[in-house]
Amino acid sequence: MDITQFHEITEQLFNDIEQQLDNYAEQFDTDIDYETHGNVISITFENKSKIIINTQEPLLQIWMATRKQGYHFDFKDGDWYCSRSGISLKQLLDESVKDQINS
Repeated sequence: MDITQFHEITEQLFNDIEQQLDNYAEQFDTDIDYETHGNVISITFENKSKIIINTQEPLLQIWMATRKQGYHFDFKDGDWYCSRSGISLKQLLDESVKDQINS
């Protein structure tokens, strides 16, 4: 993947994440605030905990920091997967959002 492809893929990913955050807020009847600034999405929950998702352009990765752990994701087979566990970004975001809403 080259830088142009990386930007196209991550732009779509960020749009998908924003839509999913709106779905989470509705599903869990909670406020989830998020701001996107360039290559960073900052997600803030009612309890003031945060999740930060950002691109790491030199590494062609996505990084996610939650209150419990940090993750690095590589793009393969059309999706983003954790470089350590192999779990998809979507699944880990899902688990992290639920954890932070319920904390």
